[in-house]
Amino acid sequence: MEPTSDERTTVLVVGAGPVGLTAAAELARHGAQVRLVDALDGPSGEFRAITVHPRTQEHLSAMGVLDRIVDRAQEITAVEFHVRGEARPRVRLTTDDVDSRFRRILDVPQVDTETALREVVAERGVVVEYGTRCEALDQDDDGVTVTLASPEGREQRRYGWVVGADGGHSAIRAAVGVRLEGEFEGECSVLADVDVETELPPTALRLFVDPRGGGGVFPLADGRAKIAARVPRPEPGATPTVGEVQRVVDEQMGGHWRLGTAHWLTYFESRHAQVARYRHGRVLLAGDAAHIHPPAAGQGMNTGIQDAVDLAWKLALVSTGRAHDDLLDTYDAERHPVGAAVVAQTSRLNDLLAADGIGAHLRDLGLRLLGHLPVLGGRLMADMTETTVTYRTGGGRPGAGSPPVAGDHAPDVTDLRTADGDPTHLDVLLRRPGHLLLVVGAEESDLERLQDVLGALGAVVPVRRSSTGATPDAVIDTVEGFARRYGLGDHGFVLVRPDGYVALLSRDLDARPLAEYLSLHHLDVGHEPASRAASRRGRRS
Repeated sequence: MEPTSDERTTVLVVGAGPVGLTAAAELARHGAQVRLVDALDGPSGEFRAITVHPRTQEHLSAMGVLDRIVDRAQEITAVEFHVRGEARPRVRLTTDDVDSRFRRILDVPQVDTETALREVVAERGVVVEYGTRCEALDQDDDGVTVTLASPEGREQRRYGWVVGADGGHSAIRAAVGVRLEGEFEGECSVLADVDVETELPPTALRLFVDPRGGGGVFPLADGRAKIAARVPRPEPGATPTVGEVQRVVDEQMGGHWRLGTAHWLTYFESRHAQVARYRHGRVLLAGDAAHIHPPAAGQGMNTGIQDAVDLAWKLALVSTGRAHDDLLDTYDAERHPVGAAVVAQTSRLNDLLAADGIGAHLRDLGLRLLGHLPVLGGRLMADMTETTVTYRTGGGRPGAGSPPVAGDHAPDVTDLRTADGDPTHLDVLLRRPGHLLLVVGAEESDLERLQDVLGALGAVVPVRRSSTGATPDAVIDTVEGFARRYGLGDHGFVLVRPDGYVALLSRDLDARPLAEYLSLHHLDVGHEPASRAASRRGRRS
């Protein structure tokens, strides 16, 4: 069969769950041509992922998605560890010191998150083509030939790149001949979305330690909760019941919840695995197609969404000819270690919940230390909420309150305002596509020189002490908190990547480091949209 079309500037995204929807939305936002397909006949209605961590909230805010799910979410401000059903937690960790402007966890049904993402995808001109599965692909140096099957028949088309976001049983992963590597004979757990009655406040995520299995309760809005607990392996084809889940709650979680109507019930097997590489030529894997792990801290969807955000801006630049495809190698370099760390951390936490014998004694000792050493608790909370994710080339982790370095997530700064006086934040500024160059202490000539170097890759935004005489695109920082937080002094700039991570910091206004950075990363500044050119001319006038 010959390809019916040649669309080598288009990215095919396979899988329309949270990861695929995020990839498609971000690709389109950054100027790429996108086709989005899913093998299912319609939205899955799955309930597996509910937890949205602070770092993911920052990304969703920049995408214009967060406001659409907040009203449907239960705000969580603490994570508690309970031992053998005790009502009083052995350890209570709070989100008070999480390094994010969103110092909370949101519990929201996956179906609601997907609905909000589909709305944004549609607004950006991308249609989800359900009932369309990938049967085969063959790639060469110039593109990928894909065989797709749908109710209308089979078709063969050429695309520039393929993103495999089609879950743990990924057809794209199989098509490129790679396998998940890890443990596949995991423990069996039951997962339930049920109405509950309880006297416990719904603002804490509670994890229960018990040698019979352990598990967790994740409160939801409207008197519902997600309950996950390890159980003996059922007979093939068996389905869980509310009564079974109630017994687990009574025996392992202190009986603090009375269960009512079940909205979703299933068994699942916890597995721990990851592919060796995320990039395979013109095919890139993200989310569960690249890594699977237990849901102990609710990190699966978050890690997958962050995969998609990292990948999308890079692939958009490459697919539109604004960057060399070597840039895509940084996707694997940055995200593979994050996936490996999440797999390891969630596996340890999963084992901790059900430890017995000497393991249980060591665990209980660890919990006592955790409860009495706030620095350890803060570090664990930061890791669980993924606010310590960094792409530093030399390793290390961000220090609390210390100036960021290249590769760290760009911290938000309070008291920033627009030239009109409205409050603003870094994630709000990142709603414009492209890189963001925030400049302190610059004259107009400095700004023009920096914009000439940055070109169409982003916007130069002056940070001013006063709104007097400020241009409409300026950010006003009357208390100079931005310069202090980033360690800039009186003059300097910060280049923030489209995904909110620091690309470059400079403590003077010399444009040469910016030019060297763009050259090193093979970013092409030769194309400039008319709208940006007009904006620059307006600023000069």
